Amino acid sequence: MAASGLVAATPAQASAADDPGVVSRSAVIDVPGAEGGTAAQKEQALLDYWTPERVRRATGEKKAGPKAPAVKGTDPRIAAAVDGPYSTAVGKLVFQHANGKLDHCSATAVDSDSEILVLTAAHCLHEGPGGTWTKNVVFIPARHDGNEPFGRFPAWNVATSSLWSSGSKPDWEHDYGMVITNDNAKGQTVVDAAGGYQIVPDARTGEEVSIMGYSGPPYSGERQEFCQDLIEPTVPPLNMWQVECSNMTPGSSGSPWLLDYNYDTGTGYIGGLNSVSDTQGFMASPRFDAKTGEFVALVEQIAAARP
Repeated sequence: MAASGLVAATPAQASAADDPGVVSRSAVIDVPGAEGGTAAQKEQALLDYWTPERVRRATGEKKAGPKAPAVKGTDPRIAAAVDGPYSTAVGKLVFQHANGKLDHCSATAVDSDSEILVLTAAHCLHEGPGGTWTKNVVFIPARHDGNEPFGRFPAWNVATSSLWSSGSKPDWEHDYGMVITNDNAKGQTVVDAAGGYQIVPDARTGEEVSIMGYSGPPYSGERQEFCQDLIEPTVPPLNMWQVECSNMTPGSSGSPWLLDYNYDTGTGYIGGLNSVSDTQGFMASPRFDAKTGEFVALVEQIAAARP
């Protein structure tokens, strides 16, 4: 492992590590026209609020970023529109902080029984201990330079591990969260529309991961950037995985780490996600394990209550 490996964050103490619990809340819609409306009217107000200009402003970019070279294996459903590896299940997650600031992360549809789960970094949904939840959350899979081939999926509920939201400081080793989505305008679930990946534990040192995410400046945040590298352990005391991906800039948080990624079919498994990075181009992911699986199962139970 490189001596300059990522040590940018100090994890919370592991004393609560036996608790795989979930902290969740109904997604907050706080936009003009939503107050006093029905659930359908509030959702429409939210979708109207996220104009193409606001979605771009959430990235904070001033100009289009570098364009990736063409690489064999782009998903055939959108191959004519993009260059390089591109996943339909990966999307741009737009939201606002409690203070009104527009922001975005990356997220991935999860192939689960409910077909309505979207995985992202916990810090995209909640600031951590003592912090607030984000609001006006919408997932836009496969967004590319303003095109939205599968529509938009507003959040119904948002959830993080209790290990992230409790304690005295952010626990980057459990920086994962879920958005339980409502359907798109066609009545499709997110997995039905865009596909999804299963989450698997136990990634290994030396295993290759493929990462796609909506990196912000100097990138545009309007297309998926791609990186491929071999997993290494982070420098102690941080007990995470790391890769060297200098094009995964802010905005790529939540991007999936895909194991066994197949360029021809676009298939693979989620073995991690972009969490915290340093100034040397290293990006770290929580180590997905049995507790991660328990977290996903608990969120599935919450999803089962969605109308």
